[in-house]
Amino acid sequence: MRKSDSLLWRILKFFQVHKVYRSIKGVLPSSVVKVVGDVTLNNVYMPLIYPEALEPKQELAWKHLLSLGVKPGDYLEFGVSSGTSMACMHRTLNKLNIKNVRLFGFDSFEGMPEIAAVEDQGTWKPGQFASPIEKTKENMTTAGIDWSRTHLIQGWFDDTLNAQTTEKFGIKKASILMVDCDIYSAAKTALNYSLPMIIDYAAVFFDDWNDDITFGEYKAYSEFLSENKHLQSEEFGTYHPTGKIFIVKNTNTISR
Repeated sequence: MRKSDSLLWRILKFFQVHKVYRSIKGVLPSSVVKVVGDVTLNNVYMPLIYPEALEPKQELAWKHLLSLGVKPGDYLEFGVSSGTSMACMHRTLNKLNIKNVRLFGFDSFEGMPEIAAVEDQGTWKPGQFASPIEKTKENMTTAGIDWSRTHLIQGWFDDTLNAQTTEKFGIKKASILMVDCDIYSAAKTALNYSLPMIIDYAAVFFDDWNDDITFGEYKAYSEFLSENKHLQSEEFGTYHPTGKIFIVKNTNTISR
């Protein structure tokens, strides 16, 4: 992939979620709106996650959590698509020699749900970012994933993020959450599902964060914190092009 392709993706993705673009897209030429909305160009490969931006932040998050003296919990990812970010986490765990963490990826593998057409001012569209699960597994296998501790749970969040899934896999604690499902309702469902697994500390990664509290992942997170006063959140950094990270503390179990 050429550097120019990488820069092009970053520009398109930034404008896709940026408040300024959403406020002026009604007066832009339809050809511009289509390119930014689709985030695709013919004959250009544009991954959804850039490992060189994400992996150093994953490493910092794990080192911070381990420095707090807590036992590592599992990694939960909401919005897997082609599997790039899960592969990043797998490499990070191997690099840090953390062996007792499982990786769970939740996705419909059919792209965005129908509600995407009406949420977040129509920024996203149904079917966007679809990746057949067979292709995702192939990508992750090529990346060296250890399938003995990695699980993909296929289905819409309303059908899979429930007590039955938690019990089936014995998920008791999560140390890192990757919320990469973009739209408000999916992000809120993912956060609500994860609530019982935030036992002490957790790092929460948002991959499509826009600094507009009425939009997408920011709206979902602000509501989640408001509804769960025992959680304290502190910003832990950003990563390109639209990622933001928080460290969450459960004050019901951690007083310091």
